[in-house]
Amino acid sequence: MVRLAFLLTGSQSISEEVVHDAFIIVFERRQQVQQPGAYLRQTVVNLCRTKVRRRNTEQRKLAIVASTSDAAIQLEPELDETWQRLGTLSAKQRTALVLRFYEDLTVDGIAEAMGERPGTIKSLIHRGLKKLREEEQS
Repeated sequence: MVRLAFLLTGSQSISEEVVHDAFIIVFERRQQVQQPGAYLRQTVVNLCRTKVRRRNTEQRKLAIVASTSDAAIQLEPELDETWQRLGTLSAKQRTALVLRFYEDLTVDGIAEAMGERPGTIKSLIHRGLKKLREEEQS
C-alpha cells in the first residue's frame, strides 16, 4: 500500500502517513467492511487524491507569493524518474495507470475504485500511455 501511495503522491513521507491513516480508518470500520483489502485500497487512493489536491493548492499559493516577492522557492520535491514521468499526467490518468499496472486491477475494478465508467478508464489509460510514449520519444 505504501508503494501504491508513493506512486500516487510522489512522496515517501506522505505515502507512509496516508497508509497509516487508511489502516486506522479500516480498523475503525472493520465490522461494516466486507472486503477489507478493497476498502483499504480505495481509502488509500482517496486519501492520496486529497493530499495531492491540498499540496497543489499550497504550491499555487507559494507560487503567487514567490512571483510577488521575487523569492526563489523550490516547489518540486526531489523525485525519481518514474515519479517525474507519472507527474506529467493528470491525477486521473496517473491513478488509472497505477491501479492498472501496479495493482493489476481490471478496467472494471479501476472504474469501481475511481467511481468512473469503464469507458472513461480505458480512455484515461490509453491517453496516459500515449502521453508517456510521446515524452519518451522527445
